[in-house]
Amino acid sequence: MCQNFMSRTNPFKIKRRHASKTLLIFGEGLGEEMFLKYLKSIYACDCNVAITIRKGKGGDAKSIVVDASKIPGAFDRKIVVLDNDKSAEEMKKARQEAKNRGIEMIENTPCLEFLLLNILGANTQSNSAFCKSEFESKYIAKQRRGDVNRYKELFPKEKLEKKRGTINVLGRLVTIMEGK
Repeated sequence: MCQNFMSRTNPFKIKRRHASKTLLIFGEGLGEEMFLKYLKSIYACDCNVAITIRKGKGGDAKSIVVDASKIPGAFDRKIVVLDNDKSAEEMKKARQEAKNRGIEMIENTPCLEFLLLNILGANTQSNSAFCKSEFESKYIAKQRRGDVNRYKELFPKEKLEKKRGTINVLGRLVTIMEGK
């Protein structure tokens, strides 16, 4: 639960809390945005970090990093979450662009759907197209990817807690959401 603090001069007025850190997490698309918002709703309430989540419009990896850098705001950290199922040269350019712009990158290998299937315990091959098809046919159809309630049903906090120690990307995302 988020806490509110009472004003010293007026006990009926609730003072706004100010975050000690601000963070932008920029996802590649709608799937990343919704999963990140779901993680934020579970883990980021009492961490004293203001987290802003935005999504990109797709495109190549480098343009996603550039788009993230254009989001206005004085953020302490900017993080881009994207799939690394692109060519090695494209990913190299994106990593260099992120480094030049002071942006951290979290890469889903090969894609977000592979990560989600791993959390669910589904044994799958690490082929991006297969993972996307598998996840959309068995768990969340493409037209329902914007429904946060589906993520709540599939990924309860208990399941995420069990998997965060064994799935590196999940562990890293949760740690960031907790303000660490």
